[in-house]
Amino acid sequence: MGSECVNCRKWEEEMYWSRFQTVQFCQILSGKFDQQLVIPKKFTNNLREKLLGTITLKGPSGNVWNIGLVTNGDMLLLKNGWKAFVEDHSLEENDILIFKYNGNSRFDVLMFDQESLCEKEASYFVKKCEHTESGLGNKRRRSLKESSNNSTSESSADVAEHQRVKKARTDDARTPPSRTRPTRSATKGRRGTKKGKRGSSGAYPLQLTSRRRAVSEEEKKRAQQMAVEAASENSFIVVMRASHVYKGFFMSIPSEWARIHLLDKTQDIELRVKDNKWHAKYHFKGYGGGLTGGWKNFVLENFLEEFDVCLFDLVSGTQDQFILDVKIFRVVEEVIPPSPVMRPTSRGSGRRSTRLVRNALREDEDV
Repeated sequence: MGSECVNCRKWEEEMYWSRFQTVQFCQILSGKFDQQLVIPKKFTNNLREKLLGTITLKGPSGNVWNIGLVTNGDMLLLKNGWKAFVEDHSLEENDILIFKYNGNSRFDVLMFDQESLCEKEASYFVKKCEHTESGLGNKRRRSLKESSNNSTSESSADVAEHQRVKKARTDDARTPPSRTRPTRSATKGRRGTKKGKRGSSGAYPLQLTSRRRAVSEEEKKRAQQMAVEAASENSFIVVMRASHVYKGFFMSIPSEWARIHLLDKTQDIELRVKDNKWHAKYHFKGYGGGLTGGWKNFVLENFLEEFDVCLFDLVSGTQDQFILDVKIFRVVEEVIPPSPVMRPTSRGSGRRSTRLVRNALREDEDV
């Protein structure tokens, strides 16, 4: 009878860890919980191979945080970006967190108060609370870190930030930074083309569509793992999303990394890939910021696509400009440039539509 029960338990465990689409674990926050969080050993032993590099935490508010994993012996810890997640939700010692694993390194997180044992109501309203600058005590800095494995949805922080930065792009354009441009076929094709007037493509913002073949989960994880292995203490990793490379062209910089390495102001950033250089703008908000301006040119001329992984390594920084070396880890080695999405046009406006697309491809030069 006893051995039969043991066999039953083994079968139950095997079914749970291998067949269930979602599995969960719980943690009570204690000690230096704001610095890192240890994933339970049993959970790690069963799912270690599926948790590579970076995981995505989705809070009750629907916002997404991307957390870098580190190993310490047999332990797996939430480390890079975890502090921002803790601060954004005002988590306290003895709070209870339930992590629901949904596959593809994605977790939904529920948060419970230490005293009432009920859900923390404020966790559902992180998006609306921005108390960092008002002196009310609770920090509600929205995390902008984006190194996510989520292949089906875009970070809500990215989308919201892109809407806020639209006006800033116009303001920044009044003082265009100097730019050293690489010599490659992508730029040659656009040189010598007469520039359109500012705003001529404003009604038709550039959108691209991929012509690349479908990519597998294994290819995505391989690119991310290569980036993680090449990372240093001064670097951060971002998995490209549609809002980074196909439309919008705004890339959030991890809030924790920016807090440590960047100044709390809008400033110029130089991006370098080997001997080629691009000048972009780091647009700062009170809770974080991201790359705009020349970021679009960087994307277009390096043929970046969704799920490609960029490793940004800080080289130097001054009061006026920071330099980041960028390494690109593609999910597919063969490069097929994305194509512009053609907008519906009225009769006889075909040439005008083509001109608008060209202007959109080049409008970043004026920012």
